[in-house]
Amino acid sequence: MVFISTQEKSQLNNMIGNTDLIFILSHIFQLLGWVFSPFLVLPIMYFLFSKNQFLKSLSFGIVSTIDTFNYYIGEIVKWLLPLMVLTISFSIFALSIFGKSWTKLFETSEYFHASVIMLGAASTLLAGKHVRVDIFYSKMNNISRSLVEIIGFYSLPIILWNSQSFVRSSWMILEGSSEIDGIKGEFLLKTLIPIFSVLMIIQGLSISLRAVMYILRHEKPLLPLNFDDTFINENSFK
Repeated sequence: MVFISTQEKSQLNNMIGNTDLIFILSHIFQLLGWVFSPFLVLPIMYFLFSKNQFLKSLSFGIVSTIDTFNYYIGEIVKWLLPLMVLTISFSIFALSIFGKSWTKLFETSEYFHASVIMLGAASTLLAGKHVRVDIFYSKMNNISRSLVEIIGFYSLPIILWNSQSFVRSSWMILEGSSEIDGIKGEFLLKTLIPIFSVLMIIQGLSISLRAVMYILRHEKPLLPLNFDDTFINENSFK
């Protein structure tokens, strides 16, 4: 017979409760994924049925909505950068002058850094500011670039699919920092991975639709403000 303490029993019950909650939430998100999955074929549908006015209007509205949404996400997230700088500066100042160090304060800067990168990535993609590692894209004409953007869009869901079990496991145990006095929110930090994937997928959808519109020589929605002419010429496929 195996005996467990009251504390162990409480931890076991909490884990079971977390597992049930994660199971329910995962099924809800899977259902939402199936509901919105038809939008993934929208660039292909637009290309095949380019004369359909409803499809053109729908695509135009989707592109405008996605671009505006991710633009403002980026505008909000960028204010975490000065907070990150202040946090790091204060940590260094406190350690070098007073010999004081706080793990939570140090990890806070890491949370700010991860949030800026993961939540601002789609806005950066919209602005065309991601660093490209290929050497061929810059030498391509606009038609070839458009095809690359369309193909690239359909590779993005792989990230979201592969991150599911990774994040689910973290939520089941409510994973925290490896440090005793660290932030107990590692599971929240890892949740940024599927959020990043979703934001990138919808922005990829917008860019791929713009690519199809360019190929078909259709009118495209205006890009959000504050983007330079180079971006408009190269990445909006005008």
